[in-house]
Amino acid sequence: MTTNIASSIARIQGTQLKKAVALFSKLKLNTAEAVLSVRQGSLSITAMYGETGLRVTLPSDSIGKDDCEIDLQGLKDILGGVKGIIEIATNGSVIINTDSGEIVLPFTPGKLALPNVKQETASVYSEDLQKALRKVLPFSATSENKRNLYGVLVEVQETGLRAVASDGFRLAYADISAKGVREESVMIPLVLARLLQDVIRLVPACEVSVRADKSVLKIHSEYFELVFPRPDFEFPDYRRILPGDFRATLEVSREELLEAVNRSLGADKVRLTRDGEVICISGKISEGNFTHKVSVAGEGEMKATYNPKFLKDALTAIDSELVTMGFVEANSPLQLTPEEGETEKYLVMPIRDI
Repeated sequence: MTTNIASSIARIQGTQLKKAVALFSKLKLNTAEAVLSVRQGSLSITAMYGETGLRVTLPSDSIGKDDCEIDLQGLKDILGGVKGIIEIATNGSVIINTDSGEIVLPFTPGKLALPNVKQETASVYSEDLQKALRKVLPFSATSENKRNLYGVLVEVQETGLRAVASDGFRLAYADISAKGVREESVMIPLVLARLLQDVIRLVPACEVSVRADKSVLKIHSEYFELVFPRPDFEFPDYRRILPGDFRATLEVSREELLEAVNRSLGADKVRLTRDGEVICISGKISEGNFTHKVSVAGEGEMKATYNPKFLKDALTAIDSELVTMGFVEANSPLQLTPEEGETEKYLVMPIRDI
């Protein structure tokens, strides 16, 4: 690749840059203030949408000392077919060299600064935070009409960090290790929790810091910053519905139970009944009635009705070979937990019997 530019300053894989730009579309890029910056050999993208801001620093090769800043919308329009290395250079303007040609873009004056939050709450490893989000996000309410359930509750405790999500019909929480500085409970709206999950997938593994004050929440690492206003609503007191004093504590193969539930998804609801050494999953579809049986161990009887999709989501989130089911009564939530430990729990509310 040859060019008459005076100073090349950075190179980056085109696919990596396209993935990063795609993330920023979730911040309504067409109306956001967004720029790509190269400063002191570091390439980053920064955007502000209202009071929400995101900065992502991307792996790149530094080959010069000049700085530049480019309006991201102009860059977004030229990235469609780019596959190879993108080279950024300066010569009064910014010149983008790609495998398909050379594009000249104007400098964007000024620096886009994100709000600062000084008070640190906790720090966690990105892989742990990513895992916790993956486990609980499917259980969040997806409508903003349920404002206090629209997203993920993050609780910082002395023992670590807990992520909690619920849509009112089921609930999940996952505990991870954290260096807790002070106890705090904050809500991350669903769209930003999903964005955070995508950002963590994009950047290298790192330590993530959570900072919160009365009005702003900041989640950041050496590779990214996400800043947004603290929601003015609170997640419900979920501990009130955590079941205890189980009438039955049963252990089943996660794979076998999930297979039986998957075969039952054509039904609106299924009844789970303990019958000796098996759990019977029975229901009704247009072709008639069905019953699937799964081997079970443990003490106690159970008989209650649930939404099979909700059971599937809980079983899919669990990674262990065996699942423990805690049953109180037909009107109480069914608790599903992995084979060992109390670091994650999934609750499924019962529905009217069939």
